[in-house]
Amino acid sequence: MVKDREKNFVSCVVYLHNAEEAIKGFLRELCRVMEENFEKYEIICVNDGCRDNTVERVREFLREQEKSIVVSLVNLSYFQGVESAMNAGCDLAVGDFLFEFDSCLLDFEPDLIMEVYRRALEGFDVVAAAPKRGIPVTSKLFYAIYNWGSRCKGKICRERFRIISRRAVNRVEQMNVYVPYRKALYMNCGLKTDTLVYDNRYVGRKSANREERGVRRSLAADTIIIFTDVLEKLSLAVSIILFAALLIMFGYLVYCVFSSMTPVEGWLSIMFFMCFGFFMLSVMLTLIFKYLSVILNMGFKRQRYVIQGVEKLTK
Repeated sequence: MVKDREKNFVSCVVYLHNAEEAIKGFLRELCRVMEENFEKYEIICVNDGCRDNTVERVREFLREQEKSIVVSLVNLSYFQGVESAMNAGCDLAVGDFLFEFDSCLLDFEPDLIMEVYRRALEGFDVVAAAPKRGIPVTSKLFYAIYNWGSRCKGKICRERFRIISRRAVNRVEQMNVYVPYRKALYMNCGLKTDTLVYDNRYVGRKSANREERGVRRSLAADTIIIFTDVLEKLSLAVSIILFAALLIMFGYLVYCVFSSMTPVEGWLSIMFFMCFGFFMLSVMLTLIFKYLSVILNMGFKRQRYVIQGVEKLTK
């Protein structure tokens, strides 16, 4: 029997969506790490509209265990995406620390879970584990745009799982009731964060269906609009370019007046007023984006997730 196990109560929130092939192995390793290192823990699985045998595999896993293990299964009424699903699981969690597993992909050594936990004990309220390889090009592009336009110093990247202290959970809840993108809120909550990059044992990638891709695209757009200044920066850049074009046209107009050049009648005035009009339009768009940014920062829309029921699964 392992002695000196951790006294902190930890909650493990696991996202489930069509993961029947990986879930049993993932839960086996997760339960082993929890049992060996913690006196008290809970596992919360969130069923985000699974259409395969994922939930049945969870039940099979519990029946095969010699020790009694209690798993809370949150069944969402329909597919709502990883963010809404994880919000539902985290709302149910009561641990001093929360592990958030966004997928059942086990491309890391299970001991990394404890490395992340020990790092959190050093004073970090949010510690993430990020894979080194196998990051899709679209994800790299999204993170590059986000980090370029982010209002905070911390950078985000592709993460496999993370641990959140209860203080960070409470801080995020105080910031707002709507959590559109957890990683961005954790990075903007003002507490200490850290990321441990690991060398994946293999590059595994779960293919996303059309529904999942649609949710991800919508989430990416919402995140960039809410948490970054990308639109403001792009609008300002366009304003600067058009202002430069306006100055060039004005200089060319002065040159034509004091030189012997005779351009087509009316061409200079038309081009000058076109540049001036587009410049003022870009300035107005910049101001509009700024006001929208202020409004979004003042308050997000309320989060809504629909739970069908919560089951206590016991051997």
